[in-house]
Amino acid sequence: MRKQLTIFLSLSVFMYMITGCWSRIELNDIAIVTAASLDLVDDQKIQLGVQVMKTKMTKGTAGKGDSSEDTTLIFSEQGDSVMDAYRKIQKKIPRNLIFSHNRIVIIGEKLARSGITPIIEFFSRYRDVRGNSYLLTTKGKAYDLLNVGPNFEKFSAEEIREEQKARVIDSATIRDFAFRLLELGIEPITSQLQIIPAGEKATEPSSSEKKNKNNELALALVGVAVYRKDRLVGWMNAQEAETLLWLRNKMKDSVITVMIPEENKLFGKLSVQLMKSKATIKSKIENDQVQFQVHLEMTGDLFENTTKLSTNSSNNLHTVQRLFEDEVEKRVRLTIQKSKKKFKTDIIGFGSKVHRQNNKVWNEKYADRWDEEFSNIKVNVTTKFTIIGTGRINDSLIWEEKEMKK
Repeated sequence: MRKQLTIFLSLSVFMYMITGCWSRIELNDIAIVTAASLDLVDDQKIQLGVQVMKTKMTKGTAGKGDSSEDTTLIFSEQGDSVMDAYRKIQKKIPRNLIFSHNRIVIIGEKLARSGITPIIEFFSRYRDVRGNSYLLTTKGKAYDLLNVGPNFEKFSAEEIREEQKARVIDSATIRDFAFRLLELGIEPITSQLQIIPAGEKATEPSSSEKKNKNNELALALVGVAVYRKDRLVGWMNAQEAETLLWLRNKMKDSVITVMIPEENKLFGKLSVQLMKSKATIKSKIENDQVQFQVHLEMTGDLFENTTKLSTNSSNNLHTVQRLFEDEVEKRVRLTIQKSKKKFKTDIIGFGSKVHRQNNKVWNEKYADRWDEEFSNIKVNVTTKFTIIGTGRINDSLIWEEKEMKK
Protein backbone atom coordinates (compact mmCIF):
# COMPACT_ATOMS: atom_id res chain seq x y z
CA MET A 1 0.00 0.00 0.00
CA ARG A 2 2.79 2.36 0.94
CA LYS A 3 4.61 1.54 -2.32
CA GLN A 4 1.47 2.31 -4.35
CA LEU A 5 1.00 5.62 -2.52
CA THR A 6 4.62 6.57 -3.20
CA ILE A 7 4.21 5.84 -6.91
CA PHE A 8 0.96 7.86 -7.02
CA LEU A 9 2.54 10.90 -5.33
CA SER A 10 5.58 10.69 -7.60
CA LEU A 11 3.37 10.65 -10.69
CA SER A 12 1.35 13.59 -9.33
CA VAL A 13 4.48 15.66 -8.78
CA PHE A 14 5.77 14.75 -12.25
CA MET A 15 2.47 15.71 -13.91
CA TYR A 16 2.44 19.04 -12.02
CA MET A 17 6.00 19.77 -13.15
CA ILE A 18 5.18 19.26 -16.82
CA THR A 19 1.74 20.93 -16.77
CA GLY A 20 1.95 23.45 -13.92
CA CYS A 21 2.94 26.34 -16.19
CA TRP A 22 0.59 25.54 -19.07
CA SER A 23 -1.29 28.85 -18.66
CA ARG A 24 1.71 31.15 -18.38
CA ILE A 25 2.05 34.11 -20.76
CA GLU A 26 5.49 35.19 -21.85
CA LEU A 27 6.50 38.85 -21.59
CA ASN A 28 7.14 38.89 -25.32
CA ASP A 29 3.49 38.00 -25.93
CA ILE A 30 1.82 40.83 -23.97
CA ALA A 31 1.23 44.55 -24.32
CA ILE A 32 0.96 46.24 -20.91
CA VAL A 33 -1.61 49.04 -20.74
CA THR A 34 -0.55 51.86 -18.40
CA ALA A 35 -3.42 54.32 -19.07
CA ALA A 36 -6.76 54.33 -20.86
CA SER A 37 -8.94 57.14 -22.20
CA LEU A 38 -12.63 57.07 -23.09
CA ASP A 39 -14.58 59.61 -25.14
CA LEU A 40 -18.00 59.88 -26.73
CA VAL A 41 -17.59 60.83 -30.39
CA ASP A 42 -20.09 62.56 -32.68
CA ASP A 43 -21.77 59.41 -33.95
CA GLN A 44 -22.42 58.26 -30.36
CA LYS A 45 -19.67 55.69 -30.48
CA ILE A 46 -17.13 55.05 -27.73
CA GLN A 47 -13.53 55.98 -28.51
CA LEU A 48 -11.06 53.97 -26.45
CA GLY A 49 -7.45 55.04 -26.25
CA VAL A 50 -4.69 52.99 -24.58
CA GLN A 51 -1.17 53.92 -23.60
CA VAL A 52 0.94 50.78 -23.98
CA MET A 53 4.37 50.31 -22.45
CA LYS A 54 7.33 49.53 -24.69
CA THR A 55 8.87 46.79 -22.56
CA LYS A 56 12.25 46.99 -24.28
CA MET A 57 12.50 50.70 -23.37
CA THR A 58 11.87 50.43 -19.62
CA LYS A 59 15.49 50.02 -18.61
CA GLY A 60 17.31 53.08 -17.33
CA THR A 61 15.75 56.27 -16.01
CA ALA A 62 13.55 58.88 -17.57
CA GLY A 63 14.21 62.46 -16.73
CA LYS A 64 12.80 65.88 -17.49
CA GLY A 65 12.09 66.13 -21.18
CA ASP A 66 11.55 62.42 -21.87
CA SER A 67 8.11 61.98 -23.40
CA SER A 68 5.64 59.10 -23.38
CA GLU A 69 6.67 58.63 -27.01
CA ASP A 70 9.96 57.16 -25.75
CA THR A 71 8.52 54.48 -23.48
CA THR A 72 4.93 54.02 -24.65
CA LEU A 73 2.77 53.67 -27.75
CA ILE A 74 -0.74 55.09 -28.15
CA PHE A 75 -3.54 53.14 -29.86
CA SER A 76 -7.14 54.22 -30.40
CA GLU A 77 -10.32 52.81 -31.93
CA GLN A 78 -14.05 53.56 -31.94
CA GLY A 79 -16.78 51.04 -31.24
CA ASP A 80 -20.38 50.57 -30.19
CA SER A 81 -19.15 49.66 -26.70
CA VAL A 82 -15.90 49.64 -24.73
CA MET A 83 -15.43 45.95 -25.49
CA ASP A 84 -16.05 46.53 -29.20
CA ALA A 85 -13.39 49.27 -29.35
CA TYR A 86 -11.03 47.13 -27.26
CA ARG A 87 -11.32 44.21 -29.69
CA LYS A 88 -10.61 46.49 -32.64
CA ILE A 89 -7.40 47.71 -30.98
CA GLN A 90 -6.43 44.12 -30.19
CA LYS A 91 -6.68 43.21 -33.88
CA LYS A 92 -4.18 45.98 -34.74
CA ILE A 93 -1.33 44.69 -32.56
CA PRO A 94 0.37 41.28 -32.41
CA ARG A 95 0.44 41.07 -28.59
CA ASN A 96 -2.30 40.48 -26.02
CA LEU A 97 -3.43 43.69 -24.30
CA ILE A 98 -3.49 43.35 -20.53
CA PHE A 99 -4.97 45.92 -18.11
CA SER A 100 -3.64 44.44 -14.87
CA HIS A 101 -1.00 47.20 -14.60
CA ASN A 102 -3.24 50.03 -15.73
CA ARG A 103 -2.73 53.13 -13.54
CA ILE A 104 -5.46 55.54 -14.65
CA VAL A 105 -8.68 55.72 -16.67
CA ILE A 106 -9.50 59.19 -18.06
CA ILE A 107 -13.09 60.11 -19.03
CA GLY A 108 -13.80 62.92 -21.52
CA GLU A 109 -16.37 65.57 -20.58
CA LYS A 110 -18.89 64.70 -23.32
CA LEU A 111 -18.99 61.06 -22.26
CA ALA A 112 -19.08 62.00 -18.55
CA ARG A 113 -22.14 64.21 -19.04
CA SER A 114 -23.98 61.44 -20.90
CA GLY A 115 -23.41 58.88 -18.11
CA ILE A 116 -20.52 56.53 -17.42
CA THR A 117 -22.30 53.47 -16.00
CA PRO A 118 -21.32 51.40 -19.10
CA ILE A 119 -17.69 52.36 -18.50
CA ILE A 120 -17.80 51.39 -14.82
CA GLU A 121 -19.61 48.20 -15.82
CA PHE A 122 -16.82 47.16 -18.20
CA PHE A 123 -13.92 48.00 -15.89
CA SER A 124 -15.65 46.38 -12.90
CA ARG A 125 -16.60 43.20 -14.76
CA TYR A 126 -13.52 42.59 -16.91
CA ARG A 127 -11.34 40.29 -14.80
CA ASP A 128 -8.07 41.69 -16.14
CA VAL A 129 -8.75 45.20 -14.77
CA ARG A 130 -7.77 46.23 -11.23
CA GLY A 131 -10.32 48.14 -9.19
CA ASN A 132 -7.65 50.41 -7.69
CA SER A 133 -6.94 52.14 -11.01
CA TYR A 134 -7.67 55.85 -10.58
CA LEU A 135 -10.66 57.30 -12.41
CA LEU A 136 -10.27 60.88 -13.68
CA THR A 137 -12.38 63.32 -15.70
CA THR A 138 -11.19 66.05 -18.05
CA LYS A 139 -12.68 69.01 -19.89
CA GLY A 140 -12.49 68.26 -23.60
CA LYS A 141 -11.23 64.95 -25.03
CA ALA A 142 -9.55 62.42 -22.79
CA TYR A 143 -7.56 60.91 -25.67
CA ASP A 144 -5.53 64.14 -26.06
CA LEU A 145 -4.06 63.66 -22.59
CA LEU A 146 -2.46 60.32 -23.47
CA ASN A 147 -0.05 62.12 -25.82
CA VAL A 148 1.41 64.44 -23.17
CA GLY A 149 4.84 63.26 -22.07
CA PRO A 150 6.09 62.79 -18.48
CA ASN A 151 8.52 65.05 -16.63
CA PHE A 152 9.73 62.77 -13.81
CA GLU A 153 8.60 59.18 -14.37
CA LYS A 154 9.04 56.81 -17.30
CA PHE A 155 5.46 57.41 -18.44
CA SER A 156 2.81 60.01 -17.65
CA ALA A 157 0.31 57.57 -16.09
CA GLU A 158 2.75 56.82 -13.27
CA GLU A 159 3.14 60.55 -12.52
CA ILE A 160 -0.63 60.97 -12.20
CA ARG A 161 -0.89 57.89 -10.01
CA GLU A 162 1.73 59.29 -7.62
CA GLU A 163 -0.11 62.63 -7.46
CA GLN A 164 -3.35 60.83 -6.62
CA LYS A 165 -1.66 58.84 -3.85
CA ALA A 166 -0.40 62.09 -2.31
CA ARG A 167 -4.05 63.12 -1.62
CA VAL A 168 -3.51 66.77 -2.40
CA ILE A 169 -6.90 66.67 -4.14
CA ASP A 170 -9.85 64.39 -3.46
CA SER A 171 -9.72 61.33 -5.70
CA ALA A 172 -11.54 58.11 -6.57
CA THR A 173 -10.58 54.72 -7.91
CA ILE A 174 -12.88 52.70 -10.15
CA ARG A 175 -13.89 50.72 -7.05
CA ASP A 176 -14.59 53.92 -5.06
CA PHE A 177 -16.80 55.30 -7.83
CA ALA A 178 -18.77 52.05 -8.11
CA PHE A 179 -19.30 51.91 -4.34
CA ARG A 180 -20.55 55.49 -4.27
CA LEU A 181 -23.03 54.71 -7.05
CA LEU A 182 -24.46 51.94 -4.90
CA GLU A 183 -24.19 53.60 -1.47
CA LEU A 184 -27.17 55.53 -0.11
CA GLY A 185 -26.83 59.25 0.63
CA ILE A 186 -23.59 60.07 -1.20
CA GLU A 187 -22.70 60.91 -4.80
CA PRO A 188 -19.47 60.16 -6.73
CA ILE A 189 -16.57 62.44 -7.58
CA THR A 190 -13.34 62.04 -9.54
CA SER A 191 -10.23 64.15 -9.79
CA GLN A 192 -10.10 66.62 -12.69
CA LEU A 193 -7.06 66.17 -14.92
CA GLN A 194 -6.05 68.86 -17.42
CA ILE A 195 -3.21 69.81 -19.75
CA ILE A 196 -1.33 72.88 -18.50
CA PRO A 197 1.82 74.75 -19.66
CA ALA A 198 4.89 72.99 -18.28
CA GLY A 199 6.81 76.26 -17.92
CA GLU A 200 10.45 76.12 -18.81
CA LYS A 201 11.34 74.05 -21.87
CA ALA A 202 13.74 71.15 -21.67
CA THR A 203 17.36 72.35 -21.84
CA GLU A 204 18.60 69.36 -23.82
CA PRO A 205 17.79 69.02 -27.53
CA SER A 206 14.74 66.91 -28.36
CA SER A 207 14.68 63.96 -30.72
CA SER A 208 11.70 65.23 -32.73
CA GLU A 209 9.47 68.26 -33.22
CA LYS A 210 6.60 66.43 -31.56
CA LYS A 211 8.72 65.77 -28.50
CA ASN A 212 9.61 69.47 -28.32
CA LYS A 213 5.95 70.34 -28.41
CA ASN A 214 5.08 67.85 -25.68
CA ASN A 215 7.79 69.22 -23.41
CA GLU A 216 5.91 72.52 -23.25
CA LEU A 217 2.91 70.76 -21.72
CA ALA A 218 2.22 68.81 -18.55
CA LEU A 219 -0.67 67.00 -16.90
CA ALA A 220 -1.96 68.35 -13.58
CA LEU A 221 -4.76 67.71 -11.10
CA VAL A 222 -6.66 71.01 -10.96
CA GLY A 223 -9.84 70.13 -9.03
CA VAL A 224 -12.63 67.57 -8.91
CA ALA A 225 -15.44 66.54 -11.23
CA VAL A 226 -18.83 66.50 -9.49
CA TYR A 227 -21.32 63.79 -10.42
CA ARG A 228 -25.01 63.19 -9.81
CA LYS A 229 -25.44 59.44 -10.06
CA ASP A 230 -23.21 58.58 -13.05
CA ARG A 231 -23.47 61.93 -14.86
CA LEU A 232 -21.07 64.85 -14.64
CA VAL A 233 -22.79 68.05 -13.44
CA GLY A 234 -19.88 70.42 -12.81
CA TRP A 235 -16.42 71.16 -11.44
CA MET A 236 -14.86 72.28 -8.16
CA ASN A 237 -11.50 74.03 -8.04
CA ALA A 238 -8.38 72.83 -6.22
CA GLN A 239 -9.15 74.68 -2.98
CA GLU A 240 -12.68 73.27 -2.83
CA ALA A 241 -11.32 69.80 -3.63
CA GLU A 242 -8.90 70.15 -0.73
CA THR A 243 -11.79 71.16 1.56
CA LEU A 244 -13.60 67.97 0.58
CA LEU A 245 -10.60 66.02 1.89
CA TRP A 246 -10.97 67.77 5.25
CA LEU A 247 -14.65 66.88 5.46
CA ARG A 248 -13.99 63.25 4.54
CA ASN A 249 -11.04 62.89 6.97
CA LYS A 250 -8.64 62.07 4.15
CA MET A 251 -6.33 65.06 4.45
CA LYS A 252 -2.71 64.06 3.93
CA ASP A 253 -0.90 67.30 3.14
CA SER A 254 -2.39 70.79 3.21
CA VAL A 255 -1.32 74.43 3.61
CA ILE A 256 -3.63 77.29 4.65
CA THR A 257 -2.78 80.97 4.19
CA VAL A 258 -4.65 83.92 5.70
CA MET A 259 -4.12 87.62 5.12
CA ILE A 260 -4.52 90.62 7.40
CA PRO A 261 -5.67 93.48 5.08
CA GLU A 262 -3.48 96.52 4.43
CA GLU A 263 -5.84 98.88 6.24
CA ASN A 264 -4.87 97.06 9.43
CA LYS A 265 -1.54 98.21 10.88
CA LEU A 266 -0.60 94.57 11.47
CA PHE A 267 -1.14 93.64 7.80
CA GLY A 268 0.67 90.70 6.21
CA LYS A 269 0.29 86.96 5.54
CA LEU A 270 0.39 83.89 7.73
CA SER A 271 0.77 80.31 6.43
CA VAL A 272 0.45 77.03 8.31
CA GLN A 273 1.22 73.45 7.40
CA LEU A 274 -1.65 71.25 8.59
CA MET A 275 -0.50 68.32 10.69
CA LYS A 276 -3.84 66.80 11.72
CA SER A 277 -7.45 67.33 10.72
CA LYS A 278 -10.55 65.64 12.07
CA ALA A 279 -14.11 66.35 10.92
CA THR A 280 -17.17 65.23 12.87
CA ILE A 281 -20.59 65.37 11.21
CA LYS A 282 -23.71 64.72 13.28
CA SER A 283 -27.28 64.72 11.99
CA LYS A 284 -30.45 65.85 13.76
CA ILE A 285 -34.06 66.04 12.62
CA GLU A 286 -36.42 68.60 14.17
CA ASN A 287 -39.90 69.39 12.83
CA ASP A 288 -39.11 67.55 9.59
CA GLN A 289 -36.02 69.74 9.08
CA VAL A 290 -32.76 67.85 8.56
CA GLN A 291 -29.89 69.60 10.34
CA PHE A 292 -26.19 68.88 10.59
CA GLN A 293 -23.48 69.93 12.98
CA VAL A 294 -20.06 69.96 11.30
CA HIS A 295 -17.07 70.41 13.59
CA LEU A 296 -13.44 70.47 12.46
CA GLU A 297 -10.45 70.21 14.76
CA MET A 298 -7.08 71.03 13.21
CA THR A 299 -3.49 71.38 14.31
CA GLY A 300 -0.65 72.91 12.33
CA ASP A 301 2.80 74.46 12.29
CA LEU A 302 3.22 78.15 11.48
CA PHE A 303 5.77 78.27 8.66
CA GLU A 304 5.42 81.85 7.43
CA ASN A 305 4.57 85.14 9.14
CA THR A 306 4.95 88.51 7.39
CA THR A 307 2.64 90.37 9.80
CA LYS A 308 3.56 92.52 12.80
CA LEU A 309 1.99 89.93 15.12
CA SER A 310 4.54 88.39 17.45
CA THR A 311 3.66 84.77 18.13
CA ASN A 312 5.70 84.99 21.31
CA SER A 313 2.59 86.48 22.93
CA SER A 314 -0.16 84.05 23.95
CA ASN A 315 -2.83 86.66 23.11
CA ASN A 316 -1.39 87.12 19.63
CA LEU A 317 -1.20 83.36 19.17
CA HIS A 318 -4.89 83.07 20.03
CA THR A 319 -5.61 85.83 17.52
CA VAL A 320 -3.73 83.91 14.82
CA GLN A 321 -5.61 80.71 15.67
CA ARG A 322 -8.95 82.54 15.37
CA LEU A 323 -7.90 83.84 11.94
CA PHE A 324 -7.33 80.28 10.76
CA GLU A 325 -10.57 79.06 12.36
CA ASP A 326 -12.47 81.74 10.44
CA GLU A 327 -10.71 80.82 7.19
CA VAL A 328 -11.45 77.11 7.57
CA GLU A 329 -15.08 77.80 8.47
CA LYS A 330 -15.49 80.08 5.44
CA ARG A 331 -14.03 77.51 3.06
CA VAL A 332 -16.19 74.70 4.44
CA ARG A 333 -19.36 76.79 4.23
CA LEU A 334 -18.66 77.84 0.62
CA THR A 335 -17.93 74.26 -0.46
CA ILE A 336 -21.10 72.92 1.18
CA GLN A 337 -23.16 75.76 -0.31
CA LYS A 338 -21.83 75.05 -3.80
CA SER A 339 -22.68 71.38 -3.44
CA LYS A 340 -26.19 72.19 -2.17
CA LYS A 341 -27.31 75.04 -4.38
CA LYS A 342 -25.25 74.98 -7.57
CA PHE A 343 -24.90 71.25 -8.19
CA LYS A 344 -27.67 69.88 -5.92
CA THR A 345 -25.66 66.72 -5.38
CA ASP A 346 -24.47 65.32 -2.05
CA ILE A 347 -20.79 64.60 -2.72
CA ILE A 348 -19.91 65.09 0.98
CA GLY A 349 -22.19 62.30 2.18
CA PHE A 350 -24.62 64.09 4.51
CA GLY A 351 -27.32 61.62 3.48
CA SER A 352 -25.14 58.67 4.47
CA LYS A 353 -24.84 60.22 7.95
CA VAL A 354 -28.63 60.32 8.29
CA HIS A 355 -28.80 56.76 6.98
CA ARG A 356 -26.38 55.53 9.64
CA GLN A 357 -27.35 57.76 12.55
CA ASN A 358 -31.15 57.80 12.03
CA ASN A 359 -31.79 54.65 10.03
CA LYS A 360 -35.51 54.34 10.77
CA VAL A 361 -36.29 57.95 9.79
CA TRP A 362 -34.10 57.64 6.70
CA ASN A 363 -35.98 54.58 5.45
CA GLU A 364 -39.39 56.12 6.19
CA LYS A 365 -38.88 59.65 4.83
CA TYR A 366 -35.67 60.31 2.94
CA ALA A 367 -34.37 57.19 1.20
CA ASP A 368 -36.40 57.82 -1.97
CA ARG A 369 -36.22 61.62 -2.06
CA TRP A 370 -32.85 62.65 -0.68
CA ASP A 371 -31.94 64.33 -3.98
CA GLU A 372 -34.78 66.83 -3.43
CA GLU A 373 -34.26 67.16 0.33
CA PHE A 374 -30.51 67.77 0.17
CA SER A 375 -30.81 71.36 -1.09
CA ASN A 376 -32.93 72.28 1.95
CA ILE A 377 -30.73 70.93 4.75
CA LYS A 378 -29.30 73.27 7.39
CA VAL A 379 -25.62 72.99 8.23
CA ASN A 380 -23.87 74.61 11.19
CA VAL A 381 -20.07 74.74 10.99
CA THR A 382 -17.68 75.18 13.91
CA THR A 383 -13.88 74.97 13.96
CA LYS A 384 -11.03 74.70 16.42
CA PHE A 385 -7.51 75.41 15.24
CA THR A 386 -4.42 74.84 17.37
CA ILE A 387 -0.93 76.01 16.35
CA ILE A 388 1.57 73.55 17.81
CA GLY A 389 4.75 75.13 16.47
CA THR A 390 5.98 78.51 15.24
CA GLY A 391 9.34 77.57 13.77
CA ARG A 392 12.68 78.78 15.09
CA ILE A 393 11.69 82.45 15.41
CA ASN A 394 8.66 84.29 16.78
CA ASP A 395 8.55 87.73 15.16
CA SER A 396 8.60 88.38 11.42
CA LEU A 397 12.12 89.02 10.10
CA ILE A 398 10.63 91.35 7.47
CA TRP A 399 9.36 93.82 10.06
CA GLU A 400 12.44 93.48 12.26
CA GLU A 401 14.63 94.42 9.27
CA LYS A 402 12.42 97.41 8.45
CA GLU A 403 12.61 98.62 12.05
CA MET A 404 16.43 98.32 12.04
CA LYS A 405 16.67 100.45 8.86
CA LYS A 406 14.71 103.32 10.39
